[in-house]
Amino acid sequence: MNIRELWEQLLQRDEHTRLEVKLGNEIGNSVMQTVCAYANTIGLDGGYLLLGISEDKTANPKYAVVGVDDPDRLQSNLATQCSSKFNEIIRPRIQSGVLEGKTVICVYIPEAEARVKPIFVRKQGLDKGTYIRVGPTDQVCTPDDLAQLFQLRNIRPYDETVLPQTSLADINPHALKEYRKLRAKKDPNASELHYSDEELLDALHCTEMVDGISRPTIAGLLLFGTESVLRRYFSMMRFDYVRVKGRDWGGEVDDTYYSIELREALLTLLPKAEAAIMDDMEREFSFPKGSLTREEKPVIPYDAIREVLVNAVMHRDYQVSGPTLVIRFTNRIEFHNPGYSLKPIDCIGTPGSQIRNQTIASVLHETEYAENKGSGIAKVQKRMQEAQLPPPHFASSKADNTFIATLSLHQLMDETALVWLNQFNRFGLSGEEARILVFARNKGHVSNAECRKLTGYDTPKASNLLTRLRGLGILEQHSHGSGTYYTLSRTCLGKESESGLSTQIKPQDTQIGTEIKPKSDLLTQLRAQGTQIKLEREYILSSLPDNLQYEIQNLGQRITPEKREELIVRVCEVHPFTATEISILFRKTRTWAKNCLRELVSAKKVFLTVPDKPNSKNQAYYAPKSDGQRSISEWG
Repeated sequence: MNIRELWEQLLQRDEHTRLEVKLGNEIGNSVMQTVCAYANTIGLDGGYLLLGISEDKTANPKYAVVGVDDPDRLQSNLATQCSSKFNEIIRPRIQSGVLEGKTVICVYIPEAEARVKPIFVRKQGLDKGTYIRVGPTDQVCTPDDLAQLFQLRNIRPYDETVLPQTSLADINPHALKEYRKLRAKKDPNASELHYSDEELLDALHCTEMVDGISRPTIAGLLLFGTESVLRRYFSMMRFDYVRVKGRDWGGEVDDTYYSIELREALLTLLPKAEAAIMDDMEREFSFPKGSLTREEKPVIPYDAIREVLVNAVMHRDYQVSGPTLVIRFTNRIEFHNPGYSLKPIDCIGTPGSQIRNQTIASVLHETEYAENKGSGIAKVQKRMQEAQLPPPHFASSKADNTFIATLSLHQLMDETALVWLNQFNRFGLSGEEARILVFARNKGHVSNAECRKLTGYDTPKASNLLTRLRGLGILEQHSHGSGTYYTLSRTCLGKESESGLSTQIKPQDTQIGTEIKPKSDLLTQLRAQGTQIKLEREYILSSLPDNLQYEIQNLGQRITPEKREELIVRVCEVHPFTATEISILFRKTRTWAKNCLRELVSAKKVFLTVPDKPNSKNQAYYAPKSDGQRSISEWG
């Protein structure tokens, strides 16, 4: 990235994992710690330093270009310290440029090779002088961090380990046959297709000679092993697919429709796992133009499911005893597997990958199950966008050693969304702007990163889009820097709700981009006001747990004050709600809702999200859960 791009990124996202700014008067310990952290952090692919930038947390924007006085001396000093301060020489890439008429220095620190890690500051020693990046900060490595760096440095990957009590008799010939079929499909002239089974396994690094006997490695058994050997050595390393009722699941058997367990070689397991997921997927039907033949396709594209599934089995931690678990909820599919992401979570989807199981990954690449160069997640993001679905969500926990990928089943641009968007007709929204608003409505907020995933824009272009929507009064900005996010403005929602949500829907007024333009016959059939209120209530209900939805939907005409109070508190425990939303939910007037909420605030059973301004247009109400009060900043 160039200096201008980094500066724009800084203003929009603040400092983050791969970007740090310094005043740059001198190259001190702080700069060296950041250099060390960039070199060590696994999967980060290095990071950038901008020298000549000041930070004032009370200002807006809080960053300012001050420049450096002697750029030549500073660059020379930095290069010298990088070659002498650490246990290994680091070669930074340094360039200078001009921002706002002042000289700024940009430094790129590449990630060090695994064989030379950990990098540490000589003077501080290994224990106190080894740093990694954690978010926008440099942190001293813990013993576990050091162990991981050393593990990557000097031992063979776990999947290359040989199990001495196994033999070629534990290899499933059907799995080898499947490999040959897939390999021939990708490259009919591949030389290994002419090898014997034993030669093939050796060429794939799936066997090793031990005392003159060819024995399978862990990768060989996981890829090609018989069911009996997998049960003997990897009894809990199954693939489980669970279909559950509703949107939540605590593991109870009664809440599942059914489950499927598979324990076999990956080469024969993957097609069955794909089929289990895809056969359970709803289909969309259409008649292509000029054709009388009906065409059907799954709600979530096949490519997206396959990539996430293959990533789950390829990158999971096989040293942990536990299944790869896929849970199908009514509104999403979650892929759970042991093994946190070796690549920082905010770098997922960018080129490059960190491989935990090198042999398994290599074989899956050769059969076209897996993408090369870490491009699989980018492909998932693209397919989800093409299907007008929200971008995939990834969660990684190093503490729990887990990774979860989530794919939404609900399209952004369904009929409900199209009707809802009509309130913004006068703004002449583009298709990209409309998608952002629907995403913000569904999730409750949208960030610059989410905007980039939804639109494919770069950081400056995404920022311009969000700034325009904020300028129109549709979005409101919260926080600054890396924590910046946007919500639908309370003013906008208030006007919508208090006026009946929408006064009229005209087909000719729907100017939100051809890619999401609704059919006029649909719109003319809708009774605007009644339909919109109904849809709004359904949307609010959908954000609540199933049991609470049921209770509210089955309320009688008369409700006791005690029951009313209990339900409102339980609703506000889920996330903050406005008085207008409470009135729609309970089919009462806004005055009724405000009176109820005022009583609950006085009783300290619900709290204001803007406590210093009780009459704020942004006011909403929340209730702490029984496990302890949460501050409003914790609500997403």
